[in-house]
Amino acid sequence: MKLYDRKIFEKYADAFEALAEYDRTGRLTKLSYKKRIDITIDAALLRKLKEYCRKHNLKLSQVIEKQIKGIVAS
Repeated sequence: MKLYDRKIFEKYADAFEALAEYDRTGRLTKLSYKKRIDITIDAALLRKLKEYCRKHNLKLSQVIEKQIKGIVAS
């Protein structure tokens, strides 16, 4: 009988690392960090993007993050 499944460790590696850090330090770290960046885009495009987000009740950063994930995944 196996006490653990390697696939679970691989799937939740970040969570296990955070728990190991908690064991070492007594402090639990965030599992996911967000980073602020500065970008430069065309003013008209930004206006249209903000309007799109307002109409669809979306956050601008989430729309951009979703698109970047799609680009990076392919």
